Amino acid sequence: MNYQSLIQQWLHSSFHLFDIRHFQLFPGEAMPSYALPANAFVLLCRGEGTALLNGRAFALSRSYLLHGGKGLHLQMDSAEQMEFYLILYKSSAKSPVSQVTEAEPAMDETFAAPLGFVPEFPVLLHQHAREMYDAWLNGGDLSRFKTKTIFYLFMHEVLRQLDNPSFEAEKPDMVDQAIRYIEEHLTEALTLDGIAKAFSYNIQYLSKKFKARTGRSPIDYLIHLRMEKAARLLVETDEPIQQIAESVGYSDLFYFIKRFKKHSGLVPGQYRKQAMEPQLPDVPSKRLKSSIWSPSSLLYTKARTASSGYRAKKGDYHVSKETKTPFAAALMLCMMILISACGAEAPSSATVQRVQYEHAMGTTEVTGIPEKIAAADYRILDTLYALGVQPYATTTYGGSTELPYLEKDIQNASIKALGDKINLEAAVETEPDLIIARHIEPSVYEQLSKVAPVLVFRGDGDWREELQEIGSAVGKEAEAEAWLEQYDQKAAEIKEKIAAHVGPDETFLFLRLQKDVQAASPQVHLAATLTEDLGLSYVSQLEGQGDSYTPLSLEVLPELNPDHIFMTVGKSTVTHDEDAEKLLAEIKESAVWSNLKAVQSDNVHIMPQWVFGDYPNIKNKSLDLVEAALVKAQ
Repeated sequence: MNYQSLIQQWLHSSFHLFDIRHFQLFPGEAMPSYALPANAFVLLCRGEGTALLNGRAFALSRSYLLHGGKGLHLQMDSAEQMEFYLILYKSSAKSPVSQVTEAEPAMDETFAAPLGFVPEFPVLLHQHAREMYDAWLNGGDLSRFKTKTIFYLFMHEVLRQLDNPSFEAEKPDMVDQAIRYIEEHLTEALTLDGIAKAFSYNIQYLSKKFKARTGRSPIDYLIHLRMEKAARLLVETDEPIQQIAESVGYSDLFYFIKRFKKHSGLVPGQYRKQAMEPQLPDVPSKRLKSSIWSPSSLLYTKARTASSGYRAKKGDYHVSKETKTPFAAALMLCMMILISACGAEAPSSATVQRVQYEHAMGTTEVTGIPEKIAAADYRILDTLYALGVQPYATTTYGGSTELPYLEKDIQNASIKALGDKINLEAAVETEPDLIIARHIEPSVYEQLSKVAPVLVFRGDGDWREELQEIGSAVGKEAEAEAWLEQYDQKAAEIKEKIAAHVGPDETFLFLRLQKDVQAASPQVHLAATLTEDLGLSYVSQLEGQGDSYTPLSLEVLPELNPDHIFMTVGKSTVTHDEDAEKLLAEIKESAVWSNLKAVQSDNVHIMPQWVFGDYPNIKNKSLDLVEAALVKAQ
């Protein structure tokens, strides 16, 4: 295009301001494509993105000025939070059309051709745009006259800069085409080589030009667009995270979560949760939905209220976590200088210990002594507390991170919750050094192993051995041995106390009431505490019971007829179990129950629901409960 001809056309035209609006697009937001109702200028105030005018792409950066004629289809897409003025105007020629030479295009055709460039002196253009906008909102004939006057000053500045001999209008180039290609193939497995081959470009040259234009490499630009789209879907839909990951081109959920956290500082679930809160943190990158944008706002009429415009607050711009700041580096440099000045010597590098651990799911290498340990089971949490370890994160116990039978002062009040069942997203969020789990699926183990080393225990072995094995994994072997010694000493002392109150021929039974009555074998949970640790006699009929718990009909109880019955009522994860409590009430009404020796001698001991567990602190607390039940006050 001959831009000198365009200047001449503008110089011989009169202008009528049709409308002026100020818009803000949040990261990843798009202004829908629509036909311009008049000639238009787009002046970018902040941010970056892309614009399409009848399919021609323009890479937008701060202060970019775009012009298009009436009828062209304009579409705006933001890569960062973006603000711009849209100035619509009409023109009419002062001189007859016949004065336009044949070599020059007609006025309407000239005005319609897209034009885009970064002004060499943008400050005055921004000032004029702001003054026009303010005057336009005031309304009234005098304000509209002022707006028209300022628009002529705006046009003068545009013409002055276009008339500068050094001016070169931007032409569609490889970067425009690469941007368009990336946007159209967002969900595909794009590579830099593939993008370059699509247009027969040299890879190195394309990368250099692309980064110079956008500030990102082509692949970083692709990732940025994907993350912004994912963030928008998290806020605007209830789709599962797996589906959102796939919709933006990631089949590997773990990789998507890691990428998203690097981009936004939050894992997807956290991001969605914060976005749904009434008061969001003042982080512009998390406010995706525009309060002022809607397709209906593109319908222009002669009457428009001031409320339809929007003015961004000062300093409200997008900051991505991917943006690096020199502050941390400067702080580190200052510290190094300070240490050097004090004559401190840098510590010599020590050999890092690497240990291979065999466990229920295979072999895992643990490097050094882990500090941030995640317990993927509340029973592992019990063991860690027994070892004196303050776990960094844990799955929840009935929705809580607290163990109900353990004193609060020995538990970590700031422990991070992983949910009742550990999941990949929660693990990525906490970034532990080691995950200790029980009974997890191979697929879960494989995913968690991408986050941190994982040790899996079956939970059906001897609890003492498990305590020692976990102690070895977390560098607490000595603590494990000391804990077991103290436990055995405590059990011996309580055993001696009980002997003064319980005859050698008295028998014991441990029952669990839930939807039915279940009898425990003498090798598990509280039954094992009674027999193995305290040497009490279990009912002989159940000594060879293989299963840990066996359903027991009420009619069989007289055959067992124990002297003492220990019993729990309900599930361990609920505080109120109606089925179990109803069953207990029915049992107490039966003659069979009333005639049992334990019932007649008032030796039925109701225990808290958490006692059916073979874990260090449960075992320790169970000793106290049995002592309180059997050692009668003198």
